[in-house]
Amino acid sequence: MTDENKVDDADTDVFEAIGTTGPSKDTDGRWITLPAAGMLGIPEADELLRRRNASVIAIVGERNGGKTTLIAELYERFLRGPFAETLFTHSLSLLGFERKTFQSRAESGAEYPDTPRTSKQDGLGFFHLAVSSEHARRTDLLISERAGETYRDVRDRPAGALDLIEVRKAKAIVFILDGERVVDPLRRAEAIASVRHLARAFMDSNAIASQCEIQLVTTKIDLLESDALAGARAALEAFEQQFVSAYGSHFSKVDTFRVAARDPKGVMAAGFGLEPLLQSWLKPASQPGMPPPPLPQLADEFDRLLVRRVG
Repeated sequence: MTDENKVDDADTDVFEAIGTTGPSKDTDGRWITLPAAGMLGIPEADELLRRRNASVIAIVGERNGGKTTLIAELYERFLRGPFAETLFTHSLSLLGFERKTFQSRAESGAEYPDTPRTSKQDGLGFFHLAVSSEHARRTDLLISERAGETYRDVRDRPAGALDLIEVRKAKAIVFILDGERVVDPLRRAEAIASVRHLARAFMDSNAIASQCEIQLVTTKIDLLESDALAGARAALEAFEQQFVSAYGSHFSKVDTFRVAARDPKGVMAAGFGLEPLLQSWLKPASQPGMPPPPLPQLADEFDRLLVRRVG
């Protein structure tokens, strides 16, 4: 005889269960399936875009440039309270954020803060972040997460840019320049050339919409604070000017930012430079102007009468 009220006391790995998808095995209506809360895939991001007017922010750059650390620290700012004059409102990827930020916390036991690297096998994922303020209604962001190796491949083979849906659908494209490589005289030219060639590959393949905003974000700017690095700072400033000049006439807006998501030495506050960057993402997207309709050929007096009445 079976006891229907007996509860299964088998050990369950909660963290493994969180990542599972699909229908629940429960059939008596006592349990419901909750969202996984990890990174959003393309189907989940598409579903969100059908329900809300979210903006896609594409973070592009080569590996170890600080892409994921930038996003993770942005989430950490909201854990401490209001940030960039906004309040945290909602997220469908809380577990995804937590997995990326855990190694930066003291409870991880690590000697230095770190961020797990994104594998090329992970494909494309999205962080979801919704914020609001007293003066603005809720704004939803879908921030892309993809391995830097994929962007390196596009730099070498520009035709592959059209396959990157996050770039084609982006409100803003953030090109990451690794400040650590800018500091090194032996790697500085290659780091700058990498960003330049990647941006050129996107533009030449027509993967970027004309109304898209283009941003050059230099990470790890805390490493450039030394007086001995005046040459590196001058090279960075020169490239920023060249970047704005090269793409300013092609897209709706081109900006440059300098950030230090984490400074292990404590010289700069955590999240330095992230506030103006986030605020730029939250601004409404610029709408392309509609060209005036062509006037019909005025063949007779009835056509001229119609034009007079419309005017």
